[in-house]
Amino acid sequence: MTGTSDDHDPRRDITAVLVKVLGVAVVIGLVIGLGAWIMVKSLGLDSSGTAADIPGVDQPLTPLPTTALAVPTPSDLPTPDGVVTNPTVAANGSLYLAASPVIVDPMERINLTGQWPGHDNEGLLVQRFEGGKWADFGVQVRVNLGTFDTYVMTGRTGDQRFRVFDPASDTASNDVTITVGS
Repeated sequence: MTGTSDDHDPRRDITAVLVKVLGVAVVIGLVIGLGAWIMVKSLGLDSSGTAADIPGVDQPLTPLPTTALAVPTPSDLPTPDGVVTNPTVAANGSLYLAASPVIVDPMERINLTGQWPGHDNEGLLVQRFEGGKWADFGVQVRVNLGTFDTYVMTGRTGDQRFRVFDPASDTASNDVTITVGS
């Protein structure tokens, strides 16, 4: 009984399913594409527009910079007493430390930032002055592109002196004094 209309061809069924799936995928792609195009046009994100075409913007758009930002120098960093630092610190390659804020409550965050030019990927130890000598505080920081930043918290009240120390070169930074209130 071959050749009758009751015969079932599985290839024809598979083809029909594939055509339907392909049709649904094309429709979904068109809907997403059309939605994205409408969104770009309505927000003024297309490259053919100007700043005047963007609602709320009444000045020309500034192009993005094409060069990297300059590496900050110690004169760009805050000092404990708020005085501008000597620009020669970066020039002579000194290990430099700054802290902020300089007056805190117990267990309040103290930000430590600084520079160690030419010593990328060097590990530094944060130290505190205790009993007449410098002791490791238990915080380490790594130099990245000549700069570093970390933070400490202490419950000890009074003036607390901190510095960073590079054990590889046996070099210590300047020290910073933080006043911890009670």
